[in-house]
Amino acid sequence: MVLCPIVRVSVAAMTTTMNSRLRRFLDTIAATGKALDPDALSRGFTDPFLAADPTGARPVPRAAFLRALPKRADAFTTAGIGAARLVSVDHQRLDDHYLLVRTEWSAPRLDGEGDVPLASTFLLYDDGTDLRAVLYLNHQGLPKPTAGA
Repeated sequence: MVLCPIVRVSVAAMTTTMNSRLRRFLDTIAATGKALDPDALSRGFTDPFLAADPTGARPVPRAAFLRALPKRADAFTTAGIGAARLVSVDHQRLDDHYLLVRTEWSAPRLDGEGDVPLASTFLLYDDGTDLRAVLYLNHQGLPKPTAGA
């Protein structure tokens, strides 16, 4: 089996059918930092899915993930970090059903002192219509509170 090459696309250039589905998935993920839409987000993850960060990996029921999202948003605020925006996307088709997606994000510091770079990787299952995360890898983990918090 030959793997497809890694494709780096600008966020604005996602126009093909695959890219429009990937864009829809990433737009849903990006919206979690602003206004949570549990139904849309729920459709973007298998049940359960594997969540991984620097502390390890664990299966997560989708309902537990949705319940934890407000705490995640609070952790960002406590750490002095605002809502992240998507900066770049690299994706690689692994086979007919799986896509590996590496994303880079930038989140503003609430004190105005620049941005915090973030990265995450998703293994997405493609059923031909929708993309669903079976693995979500948060490369940095949740932010730590700032010294003044």
